[in-house]
Amino acid sequence: MRTCIVLGLSLLVAAPAWAADVTCESKGRGRTECPMDTQGDVQVKRQLSKSPCTEGVTWGLSKHAVWVEQGCRAVFSNASDSAAAAPAASGGLPLFNATCPGGLDVHGDQGGPVYVNGKEATLKKSNDNYYEAKDAATGTVISLSKSPDGSLSVSYTGRKGANGICQLR
Repeated sequence: MRTCIVLGLSLLVAAPAWAADVTCESKGRGRTECPMDTQGDVQVKRQLSKSPCTEGVTWGLSKHAVWVEQGCRAVFSNASDSAAAAPAASGGLPLFNATCPGGLDVHGDQGGPVYVNGKEATLKKSNDNYYEAKDAATGTVISLSKSPDGSLSVSYTGRKGANGICQLR
């Protein structure tokens, strides 16, 4: 009779080690996927491109990656990670996208900056609930107002008396 010694092997099964922040850039106008933990609340932490990064249009999520296209380049974070969470209640601007009359496309990263038609605007903070972003090229001023419930209102004033209320997307 043979004696067999069976050694138990301990298997360590670990979740993939994801980076806290992921920078993803589309090459040209094509789509690029960047590995990332997409379980939870993935947000644009900082837009790096002049091209707008709009969720569902120029960026989105797959099972284990964030994808970007059409010139979008941004730093993405998973807000469900406690280290990456940065609540809008901290006094900064929330992440937002808005369309204003006259063909203005406005994007704001969480905490700033603000982009008007893909170009960074000069951001002025009056208080924790009111900001103005001025587009130097057109002279347009975007007014950003946070309500006590955290909702955001966006309006604009342009040259020659143009003004209006912007639609949040």
